Amino acid sequence: MSGLTRQLGAFVAALRYEAIPPELFTQLRNGFTDYAAVTLLGRNDDVTRALRAVLAPAQAQGEARICFGAARSNGADAALISGAASHAQDYDDVGLVGVQPTHPSAAIAPAIFAEAETLGRDGRAMLTAYAAAFEVWGDLAARESDPPHVKGWHPTGTFGAIASAAACAHLRGLDEARAAHALGIAASMAAGFIANFGSMTKPFHAGRAAQSGVLAARLAEVGMTASPDALESPVGFLAAISPKGAVDRTSAPRCGERWFLATHGLGFKLFPMCYGAHRALDGLFTLRGEHAFTAEEVESIEVHATQLQFANLVHANPQNGLDAKFSMEFAMAAPIIAGRVTEAEFTSAFVQRNDVRALMGRVRRIFLPPPDKGVAPQDRIVLRLRDGRLFEQMLRAPMGHADRPPTAQALWIKFADCVGDALTPSDARSLFDQLQHLDQLASVNDLPVAAT
Repeated sequence: MSGLTRQLGAFVAALRYEAIPPELFTQLRNGFTDYAAVTLLGRNDDVTRALRAVLAPAQAQGEARICFGAARSNGADAALISGAASHAQDYDDVGLVGVQPTHPSAAIAPAIFAEAETLGRDGRAMLTAYAAAFEVWGDLAARESDPPHVKGWHPTGTFGAIASAAACAHLRGLDEARAAHALGIAASMAAGFIANFGSMTKPFHAGRAAQSGVLAARLAEVGMTASPDALESPVGFLAAISPKGAVDRTSAPRCGERWFLATHGLGFKLFPMCYGAHRALDGLFTLRGEHAFTAEEVESIEVHATQLQFANLVHANPQNGLDAKFSMEFAMAAPIIAGRVTEAEFTSAFVQRNDVRALMGRVRRIFLPPPDKGVAPQDRIVLRLRDGRLFEQMLRAPMGHADRPPTAQALWIKFADCVGDALTPSDARSLFDQLQHLDQLASVNDLPVAAT
């Protein structure tokens, strides 16, 4: 078989649960668990309410549940609404860091939940579908030399649509030809721009990617076709989305030989804001734990990082809680003033406080050149106090990163905090435990139903 699109279709069709390295299942289960937590957290967010009003007004019938609640809709729209909810607070997981920082579960998991419920698939099928999707995403992302972000593309919405289609094609048992068509159809549905970061349209990107995957697989199943080289053609997906055209469109995929889940797997946010700020946040909390200082004592904070690290932190002067989720300046001010960075800090009232605004004004971004290929970036914080003291902290992978995975207890603390007003304590614990043992789940219908 020749051609990248067809080869990836063959991988999606052929992958089996038994072929996945056993050590990868913990992070796959964690991915589904964290997705459920942030979806329930965002189930009543403004973007979720808007989508419900248009797509699923007070429905009690349908193929799949919306946001783990009692309301239902067709699978595609349920995936859209749930995906947007999961990304609404920007608290969802990240993956492929070092290849293409993105939000895998927000695009992949809602499609899997919707189709698994529609088709009656069990937890093992769900885990396998996620693995297929992630590896397809990783293969495509690794072919690009330049981050799509710098051209304005949001990978969660673009690459995520194709990955979601891979998951749904696998769940539907499509053969390699139809699976390849599903990937090609989804490639023409891929969309999302960095310009919409900080607005309700950003989480819509994730939901739209999930919806696109559901539709693409269903259309391919009934005979809709796409170009056999939709991904690798000179006028196909990879070439069109590439910032400078320096993309590998010819090498054969190695899916199933090496695993991106093993080398660039899922990381989990312990702070509810853009992941680009998490290393600096982790470093600042380290400094704060080692040295006693107040906001009034701080003369300046310099964050030394590459352009890529700052790329999504588009608000240097945030005006509200949503802006603040994409602001390095806020990320440096909030923990010094509040002693924490939780959902409670992401309000207009807190962002507009005089002391917060004053400290944000003393934060400077220092842009470093990109490191040589294979060399870890040497990002750091330099904090100067008015009394002349100077503290520096090198920035490493934050806790929750794929290289520093969260403990089950840390994941549970976040989960319980996110779902506290949606589930009773016993149902919260039940949902967490069932997702942590997803390989034993017989049906999505066995999961607790959340309050609306």
